[in-house]
Amino acid sequence: MSNSDQIDYWNGKAGEKWVLHAERLDALLAPFAGAVLDRVALIEGEHVLDIGCGAGALTLKAADQVGTTGQASGVDVSEPLLALARKRAEDRHLSARFERADASQYRTRTEMDALISRFGVMFFDDPVAGFANLKQCLKPGGRMTFACWQSLAENDWARAPLEAALPLLPAPPAPPPPGTPGPFAFADQDRVVKILSDAGWSDIEIEPWRGNVTLPGDTAEEAAGFMLEIGPVARLVAEAGINMALVRAALFDLLSQHAGSDGRVPMPAAAWIVSAKAQ
Repeated sequence: MSNSDQIDYWNGKAGEKWVLHAERLDALLAPFAGAVLDRVALIEGEHVLDIGCGAGALTLKAADQVGTTGQASGVDVSEPLLALARKRAEDRHLSARFERADASQYRTRTEMDALISRFGVMFFDDPVAGFANLKQCLKPGGRMTFACWQSLAENDWARAPLEAALPLLPAPPAPPPPGTPGPFAFADQDRVVKILSDAGWSDIEIEPWRGNVTLPGDTAEEAAGFMLEIGPVARLVAEAGINMALVRAALFDLLSQHAGSDGRVPMPAAAWIVSAKAQ
């Protein structure tokens, strides 16, 4: 999906669905926000920019850390999500700023101390150019930390539901070409290192994150419903136009096998926590 397609996508029904489920999505992705903030180690008074900030969950956590003498800002292409981010900041009396922009071309008004992102950097048409541009937003020696997904095969929370839906499709979808912008575009850590190196970044470090994420919903049935609203399965089913009831039943059968004693569904996830410095 190109940058222009991404902008259209996130300002349409997809953005509206993410707004509707924002609290549940933030809970799902909370471990990764924590991992990013632990690595970047923000200091009170610093200025930090959240790339692909969505509804602002990571930005607002950063705002708490940099305090009133610092500044946390977020950029995203989705106006519906940014509207929610601004409301959240207002409700919490935080001075976080949010701006609609394509991060691959965005320039800050002042130089930042740090850049952060929770799964917001894997969608650039030209990732080398995008990261080279972002480097210009930092002070010399400034730092960047972001989370990105490892491969689909390593992320059962996304892969297993897809496999449950595949037998119901008229034909299996063609896999995207390697490096195509998308959620799993940075699965190859060597490719990530090369992209950042070519973009002029130094001191590149990549650490694996592995653990369980708990799917939204108090039961397997609710989790199945959520997966049909947001995520890889939701998009695949919508594009194929297949019977939703059949897919829901297949998902429920699968997720029931993973449900814990409390009824909720934990599933394995794997990400990279990437850090680098501006030369």
